[in-house]
Amino acid sequence: MDNSESSRLYHRFPINNNRLCFISQNGAVLGHVSELSYGGFSVKADPVQTQLLKKLCKNLKTENGLTVEFNFLNHFITCQIEHRYSNQDRIGFQLVHEQTQVLTFLKEIIPWIRFGAALSQLEKMEREGLEGELPEYLSFDGPIPVEIEWHGVDSQKTPNFALNFNQDKVQYQLKRKNGHIETSHNVWPGAESGELRPTKDLDSMILKSAIAVLVGLATNSQSDVFNKMIEVVLTLFEKSQPLMDYPAQKKTG
Repeated sequence: MDNSESSRLYHRFPINNNRLCFISQNGAVLGHVSELSYGGFSVKADPVQTQLLKKLCKNLKTENGLTVEFNFLNHFITCQIEHRYSNQDRIGFQLVHEQTQVLTFLKEIIPWIRFGAALSQLEKMEREGLEGELPEYLSFDGPIPVEIEWHGVDSQKTPNFALNFNQDKVQYQLKRKNGHIETSHNVWPGAESGELRPTKDLDSMILKSAIAVLVGLATNSQSDVFNKMIEVVLTLFEKSQPLMDYPAQKKTG
């Protein structure tokens, strides 16, 4: 453990997908985020971005922070970062929270990663016949507002599932069945409690939260199934709503 890890205020969650979370500047990808917390993030030491990252860190040594775009799925926010450490595997950055926009952005992502990680940890404890409390960084005052239903696998051995979650008394769902995904919620004229209706197009907010849950589920799992599910969902999503090739040129939302 290096000094950067022991001095952290917030737990960092791993993100094992290069298509999902990255930093960019003026439309150029600088690096893929491999760990994320409220306080900062780590970027993989990807050979493709080596020169860009070296230039980035050099600039950070001579400036009071550097402005970049932080991207998650097809959403991004402009923010300032400061270089904190470098090693053979990754480079660590601190987010500058001078304004609340960055924190608000992260609060739409990190809680769902935590919920997924907690759910995965509880399932692991149950499989191993263990009883105990969740780690402090995964503890919650109330129940976890997320559940996942498994419905077998398709011809490609990929799971069919329904991922349900609740927020502000509204129920949402991301569902995959035989190569098709849909998003649903129970907010529409005449809706009754628990009654879901598919959205006309994939709902970006539901998709973002659901994928964050899947990222969390992958955290404590020895199986690659969740990472495979993320890839499948992202691929299907790209067909209907392309991910940003140049996120700095498009608006958040």
